[in-house]
Amino acid sequence: MKIKSILTIMSFALISAAEAQVNFDQLTYRGTGCPQGTVSSVVSPDGSTLSILFDEFRAEVPQYDGNNDNESLPPGRGRNTARNSATLNHKNCALSFTANIPQGTKAEGLEVSLQARGAVVFDQGIEGTFAAILVGYNGLANSRGKPTVIAQKHWRALSGPLDEEYIAEPVAVVKLNSGCAAQNARSIRFDLKNHIQAQITNADTTKHGIITVDSQDMKGLLKFTLRTKPCGGGRMSPRGR
Repeated sequence: MKIKSILTIMSFALISAAEAQVNFDQLTYRGTGCPQGTVSSVVSPDGSTLSILFDEFRAEVPQYDGNNDNESLPPGRGRNTARNSATLNHKNCALSFTANIPQGTKAEGLEVSLQARGAVVFDQGIEGTFAAILVGYNGLANSRGKPTVIAQKHWRALSGPLDEEYIAEPVAVVKLNSGCAAQNARSIRFDLKNHIQAQITNADTTKHGIITVDSQDMKGLLKFTLRTKPCGGGRMSPRGR
């Protein structure tokens, strides 16, 4: 039976001093975790919230069709030396979007919250991972240092089978301290990656495992709140909860 799950509703709740002037463009996505045609988006009536829905986000082993991102794994990741083996299924979903803020304001910080639920069903000898990462940002603000890990979960069924439903609700705050938005320079581009992986550690393809991820009761998988304030000082904009 085909599993259709909403992976995410990504909400970008941005409220500026000028209200309704923040807008989004250049939304792109790629990877076997979100192939073209499987992602849809909806903008709220006031233009402040962008919701993104995925048809599915899952990893299942064994996998024989080669529809994965195994080759994107860095050296040393995973127990399999043959990365296109049926015993390893690694899927990526890379997302990018641009937030344009009103002229005369600056972005102080970005709050990222996760509201996810899912299921893991592994035979003995299978392990898996799910991760959501803010890779970086550039434009009026430029990222420094390591990417921000929003969520990361690991499962191992080493001593017996595993059947688990889970909920993840972490929150990460990223300081931006952007430059002042001018008429021809008002944007910040954000880049994110979601990873999901299942792996049979003992190369026994009679074993079966699956991980699924979707939003928690339609609250949205990822919610981004961009805090802005006038460049000349003054109070920061509301957080938009």
